[in-house]
Amino acid sequence: MQRLAVLSILCKLAVDLEWIDRNPVVDIPKLTGGEYEAWPDDKLDAFERYCDRHRLTIERTTFELAVGTGQRLGDCLKMLWTDFDGEYMQVSQEKTKAKIWVYCPARLQAYLDTLPKKGRHILAKNLTEPLGKRTVQKRIENVREAIGVKDGAQKLVPHGWRYTAARLLAEAGCSDSEIQSVTGHKTLAMVQKYRAQASQKTASRRAQERRER
Repeated sequence: MQRLAVLSILCKLAVDLEWIDRNPVVDIPKLTGGEYEAWPDDKLDAFERYCDRHRLTIERTTFELAVGTGQRLGDCLKMLWTDFDGEYMQVSQEKTKAKIWVYCPARLQAYLDTLPKKGRHILAKNLTEPLGKRTVQKRIENVREAIGVKDGAQKLVPHGWRYTAARLLAEAGCSDSEIQSVTGHKTLAMVQKYRAQASQKTASRRAQERRER
């Protein structure tokens, strides 16, 4: 969609310069859907089990950092051991340019304590550099394919782990501002989306349990 937008701008300029008569891009329909979805619990468990079974430390570490901190994949790759003080992870968000401190849940703290320090970065390529984003994406893609979420109706992507964090926080009863303090979203629109989903899920259970009384 980004390429289409750029092409549209160029064609509009060409029309203004009278190089062409009309902008051909305006007739191309926009793709629908494509929203990032939070991973359901069974798929989170499947990813974790597959990584453990095959000793895929890089994939599992990326998963734990993304779900545990609610950050984007690129920001997880940049995390240094010195960013983690045992409780909080200091994050410099590449997209928003914001610098935030994210409290790491007990599960992530315990997991990080088990990892050997192989370089400056938690996801280290060598002593000074992080693993490349495409390298990690490919590794995760292999796991997604193995557990059946790479393509089709069941497709789930790594960026969905960020929204998984938001969903889990919402289901735990966190306020919008509390969720935003973890994920670092600039607006409340996405936060409110997952709050609505969590509220609906909770309300559904409460309603159905009443009929069984």
